[in-house]
Amino acid sequence: MKEEVQSAFEEMLDVSTDIDKAILFSSVGILASNMPEETQTAAVAQAAGLVELGTARAREMGSQPLTQLVVETPAGYVFLAQESAADGMTMMATGKKGSRVGLVLYDLRTCIRDAREAMTTETREEQATEEA
Repeated sequence: MKEEVQSAFEEMLDVSTDIDKAILFSSVGILASNMPEETQTAAVAQAAGLVELGTARAREMGSQPLTQLVVETPAGYVFLAQESAADGMTMMATGKKGSRVGLVLYDLRTCIRDAREAMTTETREEQATEEA
C-alpha cells in the first residue's frame, strides 16, 4: 500500500508544477510527504486547525461539509483538500504566487482518490488471502 500511495503522491508532484510542498495524511498517520520530516507533525496540526476553522464556518453558513480550502498569502497559497468521510484522507500543500488554483485543487483530489483506490485494493487483496 505504502508504495502505491507514494507513487500517486509523486505522480501528483510531477504533474503539478504549482505545488511546492505537500503532505497526505489520515487518521492512521502520515501517508506521503515531501516536507522535511521535522516539520511534518506541525504541518498535520496546522492542516487540522484549518479543517476545524473551515468546518465551523461551513456549518455557520449552512453550507455543505468542507472538502477544499484555499488560503492566499503574500508569498503564495496554502491548499487543503479532504475526503468527506470522517476518517478520510486530507492533503495540505503550498504553492507559489500565481499558482493555478483550480488545477492544484484538482491534482490534490486526484491524488487522494488514487491513494484511496490503492488502499482499497490492498485491503481487498488481504481479505482474499485470509479467506483462501
